[in-house]
Amino acid sequence: MKKFLILAVLCLLASASPVSAQLIIRNSGHAEIGTNPIVNDSDMVTTLKIFGDSILGSAGRITFGDSAYVYIGEKGTDNTNKLFLYGKKGVYMSIAQPDVPTTIAYYDADVDDNFNFNFDVTVPTMYMQSDERYKENIEPVGEVLSSIRNLEPVTYNLKSRKSDGTMRSAAKNGSERYGFLAQNVQEVFPELVHTDTNGYMAVDYIGLIPILVQSINELRVELAELKGEKQEDGTPVQSAEQAAQSELEASLGAAKLYQNAPNPWSSETVIRYCLPQSVAKADIYIYDMQGAQLKCIPAQGRGESQVTLTARDLKAGMYLYALVADGALVDSKQMILTK
Repeated sequence: MKKFLILAVLCLLASASPVSAQLIIRNSGHAEIGTNPIVNDSDMVTTLKIFGDSILGSAGRITFGDSAYVYIGEKGTDNTNKLFLYGKKGVYMSIAQPDVPTTIAYYDADVDDNFNFNFDVTVPTMYMQSDERYKENIEPVGEVLSSIRNLEPVTYNLKSRKSDGTMRSAAKNGSERYGFLAQNVQEVFPELVHTDTNGYMAVDYIGLIPILVQSINELRVELAELKGEKQEDGTPVQSAEQAAQSELEASLGAAKLYQNAPNPWSSETVIRYCLPQSVAKADIYIYDMQGAQLKCIPAQGRGESQVTLTARDLKAGMYLYALVADGALVDSKQMILTK
């Protein structure tokens, strides 16, 4: 009786009208799901067809659980002829190895924002988005040579990661690789290191390229200094430190310290000075004639400015006063206090 019922169901499905059927089994043995307005049995390769209810039978999908968020099939209602593998929170690709199932690649929104590969990836060419229009807050790379000297290149054999997150020792005949330890890179260039939710670190090796180029440029400048080379305008090639010192000297060249007035003085006197806006910190120091420092007065104004000195804590005599800006002496002068 069971065999008869099964045979009857199969015959009924096979003879069902394409207009209203949801599952069609054709005489050729092809199985079709959905309503197909075009009958085509010439494709002898296809054994299962899934038709959607849109144009040319498009938008057909295989769904899992919540059909809006996990599916394989054509996206939207247009006939795109494109296959989508869609998971709202991520996509995994796996293979089964003899001892343990292994994930080849995955994107998991609950883990991080990266698409992760657990095997080597080989491509003919790889391009990174680098158009200026993608970027903001663009600044030149500063001096890096002293920092890059702290990187320690190593050779190593790469372990493999199991599906449970633990690591498996590398094969004895595994290929030797060259690289860096992420912990070392993190100490020197922390911006180049990413740590996942399991605490494992990854290094942005592409991000190291501009740093290496900058270090080469700095070495080129140092070599040019040793060789006595000059720039196109005839001025000597300068290192970053020399350029900074030259800029400071040029800035302080505009700084001035004026003679106090009145001088001599008995109760108070005014010390005028001029400082460029580029000066970060400046002070006026008062010394006795033996060189002992008596006072330090912050020079907070920029441009033409002044400070007032009172005789309250000073004895009658001759004194020195000096203007120091960003650690460099601008000028010093003498004054006389009478009481």
